[in-house]
Amino acid sequence: MNKYKTLILWKARILGGLAIMFFLYILISVWISEDSVQYNLPVNSMILLLGFAALGYLFAWYREKEGGIIMVVAGCIMGMYMYYNGGSANIWSFTMYILPFLVPGLLFWWVGNKSVEE
Repeated sequence: MNKYKTLILWKARILGGLAIMFFLYILISVWISEDSVQYNLPVNSMILLLGFAALGYLFAWYREKEGGIIMVVAGCIMGMYMYYNGGSANIWSFTMYILPFLVPGLLFWWVGNKSVEE
């Protein structure tokens, strides 16, 4: 693997790790807080989707292409889920949930693509 692809791979690993930690922090803080009933956030569904994205991230450390595909799919499902719950007026929620998994997932996918190898 050349130096450029290694740099892209580590960027994807760092971005993916930050996304997983950020959303895990949000879900745990909402789950623990007393205001979780007030927000009416379906925490169990989001934990399942975040777990799917985290498994894709862990899988991408060893098989970049397949893990990247899982992260892209998980990010899209999470974004659509938030768009469905928030409505079309809540496009920022859609963007906030899809981009942190879409960007590193696409980077993993690109690095793992066999046609890119030199």
